[in-house]
Amino acid sequence: MRITTSMMIRNYQTNLTKTTENKMNYQNKVLTQRNFTSVKEDPAAAAKASHLTRQYLKNEDYLEMAKDLQSKLDSQEDSVYQVVKYAEELFAKIGKESLNGTNLEQRETYANTIVSIRDSIIQSLNATYSNTFIMAGANGTEAPFSMNADGKLTYRGEEVGDPANTQQLAKWRDEGLFIDIGLGLEFNGTGDEIISSTAFNIAFSGLSAIWDEKSATSCNATSLKIETGNNTIGIGAAVDYRTEVPMGTGKDNMANNLVDLCSQLALELLQDDGNFDYESCDTMLTKLKSFHEQADNSLTGIGVKSDFLEKSIDRMESNELSLATQLERVVTPDMAIAITNYSYSQYAYNAALRIGVNLLSQSFLDFMR
Repeated sequence: MRITTSMMIRNYQTNLTKTTENKMNYQNKVLTQRNFTSVKEDPAAAAKASHLTRQYLKNEDYLEMAKDLQSKLDSQEDSVYQVVKYAEELFAKIGKESLNGTNLEQRETYANTIVSIRDSIIQSLNATYSNTFIMAGANGTEAPFSMNADGKLTYRGEEVGDPANTQQLAKWRDEGLFIDIGLGLEFNGTGDEIISSTAFNIAFSGLSAIWDEKSATSCNATSLKIETGNNTIGIGAAVDYRTEVPMGTGKDNMANNLVDLCSQLALELLQDDGNFDYESCDTMLTKLKSFHEQADNSLTGIGVKSDFLEKSIDRMESNELSLATQLERVVTPDMAIAITNYSYSQYAYNAALRIGVNLLSQSFLDFMR
């Protein structure tokens, strides 16, 4: 078989092209630190990497959401804790002291303090996180708690002390706001309601901490408006209150929420010595203690949710590390091996160039002969 110069050149060019491609492939692995840069290089590995990447990004979204929810829960916990401390202060210190051998002037000081704490409780119940009212259940766009013209507490515009609103208030208190954090989100058979165990419920209503829906009595028919000013607090309101709630009946007409009960206790303390009802005030203090326990139970409930979320975050962080490790094994080459292969391919490429120089030089001299 005759081997011509043109045949040698063609074979040389083909082999040089393959050597060059081989060098470039290993060079890309070293520079990009990836086993492949296109699907056609390794379809199986590319498919696996795509699947792992989707899982990693989804887990990352869940983790970011869970951390944001944890911050929101921390804010809820801080707000309810403040309510717990206020209720404890009302019962354990201020309330008891106000009944121990005091006269009207002294009781007026305690009444002012109670009203001040009442206002602080409302502020805590209207706390916000990231422009969202965190104690408003599933509706965080508007402040949930306020005082109406009669000085009574309202929730979303409905009077808390009105028995006619009990059903609606209970519905708002128990409503949920579910967030998908990777628990396997599912809907019920009709598809219009989320199965609660498959998502995280971030909704919390301040009613859970300060409202007793089962209270048999209510001061709904009583005005609790308290005038404030220099030595004028309660002068008119105290008289109006006693007219509507005769002496001795205050304990049978107690407010069904912590805020209104503070107003009611303050009005009882503002009665003159002849109309002051120690027994009703003492009964209200006992009710304040029950509200303190209720708020404390709500705080515990938030703590349980926070603990669950912390465990979920730990799980997602572990999952993130596992997915990142798996993805690295598929996508990232062993750099020691990659550099070694690149060095060998570079050596082969350089050798091919030298052979080419010799081959082409001889062919040119043969042609000249």
